[in-house]
Amino acid sequence: MNCKVVARATVNPTEDLDKIIETLSNVFNYADIVIGENSVTVTGDTSCLVPFKEFLEKRKIRETARKMIIKGWSEESKVITLKLSKQAAFAGMVNLVEDDLSPLGEIEVQISTENVEKFASWLCGQDKK
Repeated sequence: MNCKVVARATVNPTEDLDKIIETLSNVFNYADIVIGENSVTVTGDTSCLVPFKEFLEKRKIRETARKMIIKGWSEESKVITLKLSKQAAFAGMVNLVEDDLSPLGEIEVQISTENVEKFASWLCGQDKK
């Protein structure tokens, strides 16, 4: 299963940069990190999502995640767009959200993949290999 992952979190003036980096580290095994003026972006491949996948399994929200993945899929661009609660990620949990719930913003995740069904099956534990 091949994919490219880009996760971006805004760093607001009242937030600690180190805590934002820790937040992203709690959810992603990223390969690269870019610290901008007011955001942190991490990137990686499929292995980047292993902690994310484990959280979905532990919290028993794989079916909800599958629905959000399909809903966030753009066939034209071959990109899945998801939002995660920044506060939940800081606490070491994954919480997929549809809208910005926090005034501090959410983590925006874009996953590029050719086959959304195969990707969703891998991430949500439905792969029948």
